[in-house]
Amino acid sequence: MHINNWYAACLAADVKEQPLKTTIMGCDLVLFRDDSGAAHCLSDQCVHRAASLSVGECKNGGIACPQHGWEFNGNGKCILIPAGTKTPTEPPKRARVPSYPVEEKYGLLFIFIGDLDESVRPAVPDIMPEYDTGDWHSDVIVRGKDISYMRMHENYNDPCHVHYIHEFAKWLPKGVTIVDHELTDTYVKAFHAAWDAEGNHSESSGLMMEYNVISSVSRNTNYQPDYPMQIVTAYVTPVDELNCIIYMIMLMPKEGTAFKALDGKEVRGASAEEHRMLVEMTRDQVQDEDYVVLKTTQPKLPAPFNEELLVESDRTLAQVRKMTVEYASKHGVIDTAALAATKLTNVRVLPCPQHRSDPKNWVHKTVPLLKRAAADDIQAVS
Repeated sequence: MHINNWYAACLAADVKEQPLKTTIMGCDLVLFRDDSGAAHCLSDQCVHRAASLSVGECKNGGIACPQHGWEFNGNGKCILIPAGTKTPTEPPKRARVPSYPVEEKYGLLFIFIGDLDESVRPAVPDIMPEYDTGDWHSDVIVRGKDISYMRMHENYNDPCHVHYIHEFAKWLPKGVTIVDHELTDTYVKAFHAAWDAEGNHSESSGLMMEYNVISSVSRNTNYQPDYPMQIVTAYVTPVDELNCIIYMIMLMPKEGTAFKALDGKEVRGASAEEHRMLVEMTRDQVQDEDYVVLKTTQPKLPAPFNEELLVESDRTLAQVRKMTVEYASKHGVIDTAALAATKLTNVRVLPCPQHRSDPKNWVHKTVPLLKRAAADDIQAVS
């Protein structure tokens, strides 16, 4: 699990009048809205007696701890200690909790976990420009899985598993030709053109697969002859090393809207009923079909390349793994073993930008990170 990245934390609509707790990379966070409706995210443990702020209440534009009423603003600064001090409105500087940048996009709240300054911080990618046009049916499925988040992303970028795991695709010819479109340090886009019965491929049928390390997102666009496009975008957030939450946004073009496939042919839009059926099939069948197999894979984390016999159709998922490992090695990998060793006796928090700009006067230490050499070792075997 790596820091200095954006992660989807929840549905934006779920943060209302009361605080909302979430867990990312083994650490608890609290989300809330101030009086203007702007969303904020803080570390969930109060610096006084480590009570959960998410059990408290939104108050005076911030959040109040349920145990002793300490109030924190959206920047994590304590602004009131109502009892136990002669200067209740002048808390000590250490009376603060980490505060994390928040962005609302695609109906989700994204949290930046890491200490990068805004001037060098990556933006949440515009991987789904169709979302806000009004021309697409849209719905979201939220599902927790006891699967590594990177195992999930590799599955989303593995075209050939579809023909074996998923009932809806078992009748299709079992092969793809990969046509590369774009590859950077953090992003890959490739068309996985489906074969016909003779083993030929065209741009009229297949999956355009995309993955971006930034925001931990995979997008699949399904093109089929004479059928509406289907866009499935999955944000996968690590709850911890072996558990994740998937925010899967599903789009289909609306009826009366003209779209063209990759081969230039016009394809029709979908009815609301067709979109509903796609969402229900994915929720009630497809995701469970993936889970049945992924739950059996060993090791639980992605294996080193030298311990897997990959073939040509695995090229995109291999690129996904490689670029993620390289980004993590550069920007910080959490030492999960060291973190687990502190769980019963210490509060550890995820780093935030203020840890770099103002590194002193913090009550809770940040999570341990692997030394660069150890992170590079992970990169080398991958």
